[in-house]
Amino acid sequence: MDIKMKKKWILLMIIIICFIFIFFSFNYGNIKRGINKENLNLHASKEEYMPALELLYEGKMNDIEFGIGTKYDKIITQWGEPEEYTDSFMGGELLKYGDTYFFVNDNHVTGIYYTGSNEIYGVQIGMDLEQVVEILGSPNALYDSPYSELYPNEPLILEYKADKYIVNFEINTENKKVNSICILQDLAQ
Repeated sequence: MDIKMKKKWILLMIIIICFIFIFFSFNYGNIKRGINKENLNLHASKEEYMPALELLYEGKMNDIEFGIGTKYDKIITQWGEPEEYTDSFMGGELLKYGDTYFFVNDNHVTGIYYTGSNEIYGVQIGMDLEQVVEILGSPNALYDSPYSELYPNEPLILEYKADKYIVNFEINTENKKVNSICILQDLAQ
């Protein structure tokens, strides 16, 4: 195994450990900021089918033809070279096409990050946290995201699970509005 491959494995393990920490960290400081977890009625059921998240069950987002598991080469073939390319983001590569970012590892999409104006699962960037809950129902989790490469501003994360995938709605802690939408494979599955 060459040094570059070892570095990728080490970074991947660090990222997995960070995600596990993030997913299982619940910061009750949210109550102090005016978001009461008890009022959100968090549920942990992974089995409850949510029709609004139908595409998430496939690892996809609305209006984005590629989903988790898509080969890197297919994106390049169909959409051309990315506007921006980073070869060391969260242990893999990052491809930017407008408001859509693909996380790629081992030549496959492992996550999609979106900041555009299209409706994703009935939610748009700029919506209030309460509107998201009205549309999608009770989330599986609400937690503070400690500083990370993906969320450098330490926002709140409103998380919903759909089979082996999760969607994170990044919520600005000051105005309680959605900043971004990110789907990933549920590492706990």
